[in-house]
Amino acid sequence: MPGKKQDLRRIQHPLIGLEEAVQGFISRGEARNLSQSTLRFYRTRLRRFVQHLADQGHQVEPDGVTADMLRGFIAAEKERVSVATADHTYRALRAFFRFLAKEEAIPRDPMDRVEKVRVPRRVIETFSPEQIKLVLSACGSGFTGRRLQAMLLLLLDCGLRVSELCRLQLDDICWENRTLRIMGKGSKERRVPFGETCRQVLRSYLARRGDLPDQNAVFVTCYGDTLNRVEAHRLVSEHGKRSGITGLRCSPHTFRHTCAVMYLRNGGDVFSLQRLLGHSSLEMTRRYAELAEIDVIARHRVCSPGDRFQASVGTVRGRRRMQ
Repeated sequence: MPGKKQDLRRIQHPLIGLEEAVQGFISRGEARNLSQSTLRFYRTRLRRFVQHLADQGHQVEPDGVTADMLRGFIAAEKERVSVATADHTYRALRAFFRFLAKEEAIPRDPMDRVEKVRVPRRVIETFSPEQIKLVLSACGSGFTGRRLQAMLLLLLDCGLRVSELCRLQLDDICWENRTLRIMGKGSKERRVPFGETCRQVLRSYLARRGDLPDQNAVFVTCYGDTLNRVEAHRLVSEHGKRSGITGLRCSPHTFRHTCAVMYLRNGGDVFSLQRLLGHSSLEMTRRYAELAEIDVIARHRVCSPGDRFQASVGTVRGRRRMQ
């Protein structure tokens, strides 16, 4: 009887190959208007999975994939790449097989029996005030110097991702309200404010940039082409080395981390920070809050109201009767 039910299901939902299933999943993502980077993320990891099964001699359809096959692939990924990247692979597989189960292309989701990858929590690195002063003061005054200073200050003041920085267009800047229109992950638009210092530096850079025919990108190369994220990473990293930054990576994301922690230490709240950074949940924002709390504890050791009061009135001498 169970065999007959399975045969009926196969007649109603014809078997498809894994590669065809992956393409169907990607097409669904395109229909949902997922970003190109997200689609590339799914496509790359799922194609690696299909290739891994072929290398292992598993000629199976989607409904023949077992939990052991999935565990074997994830274990192989952990040997090949970092644990964090292996976790990304787990998430891609989770989304893929959940899609197939929802479409009834498979009788059950094999990922339900595959354990999540445990990723160690990395320490969030942030710049000290001295390091920030060092990198900002060493930018220079020419076109490339003004451009770098504007990039670093926008990363620090607004907490932008490097991809958001490179996608920024001239008409995304509202000078009157001092806000930026940012298109973040998942094609989610948000308004990000910037300060007066940032406004002055950005104005100074744009004066050097000048008007370029058919070019609306804020940050451009020396030849007027749009600055891409790889080049932006390189510029920030190399500038950090020249400035003498040691002990942590000088990267656009380190500036984003620093923005978040400084925002909280200066009195900002986690909910407005979540909107500022474009986080879909409070999970990452809470980590910044935990890091900011460490600073609060250290400062309290120095600025304890009770200790300061006691020190100011002095120690009461003599014996006192117990009440």
